[in-house]
Amino acid sequence: MSSVLQLSFIQSADRVDRLPPSESEVAFVGRSNVGKSSLINALANHRQLAHVSKTPGRTRLLNLFEVRGAGTLMDLPGYGYAQAPPDMRARWQRMIEDYLLDRENL
Repeated sequence: MSSVLQLSFIQSADRVDRLPPSESEVAFVGRSNVGKSSLINALANHRQLAHVSKTPGRTRLLNLFEVRGAGTLMDLPGYGYAQAPPDMRARWQRMIEDYLLDRENL
């Protein structure tokens, strides 16, 4: 039995209401540049499925991936230090909070 997940990219969005529904979902949330996107790539055994950068703050949208036969994974922007203007970081914070509070099957 393989431990590699069959993942495919579905969609990016800047608001929760722009995402398709999901029966079940797992979200990767954490500080900027800790490896959330890298973990998704490792689970899928795919080096470039989720964008990875050495610069904090490169994930700027809600990025949704389908797990074949099991639901979806969400790659969220990081919080804390990121090389982005303060107003952009504030928008990310609102977007993450809205996602965490409003996504029904999370």
